Amino acid sequence: MGFDRQFVFILGVPILIIMEIIRYKKAKKINAKFLNSKEVLLIIFSIYIMGLIAVTLLPFHRYGSIKPTANLVPVFNTVKDISTIPSNMKSFMIKFWIINIFGNLFLLAPLAAIVPITFKKFKSIKATVLLCLLVSISIELLQYLSMFCGNYRSVDIDDIILNTLGSIIGFGIFKLFKEESYENK
Repeated sequence: MGFDRQFVFILGVPILIIMEIIRYKKAKKINAKFLNSKEVLLIIFSIYIMGLIAVTLLPFHRYGSIKPTANLVPVFNTVKDISTIPSNMKSFMIKFWIINIFGNLFLLAPLAAIVPITFKKFKSIKATVLLCLLVSISIELLQYLSMFCGNYRSVDIDDIILNTLGSIIGFGIFKLFKEESYENK
């Protein structure tokens, strides 16, 4: 038995729709504008969070007894793994590492771009990057704990480093659009 990635959306989308109906009814009661830019961003943010959960924690399948492991040596093990790819797997492993590195680099960039727009607490790079660092650590911790249930996930300090660097990129995108929107006014 296991949970696949679609499970998040099968459960999450109806919850999101119900929440939006409740928000709409509350806005209508006080004659407030319902579908403003912040509301659209909250919907995008909610869908992004569902996708983040689907990509990082699912599929969740029980494979039996797995000894939990984690790579806690930054960069060295990744470089070693890349440099020792067997020749019969070169094409597959190169694609894997490109997807892994760029996927982790840009995994939290949307979070770092959306959160400062949506929540006042995260207008500074320090607050936003700290949030993304904590989210990244939480993901890796949950992946590690899932191994005790027989689910195999990769736990790697390099993922945290790349996620955090990506959050800096995402915050930079937020700042770029923010400055551009002020120039166009």
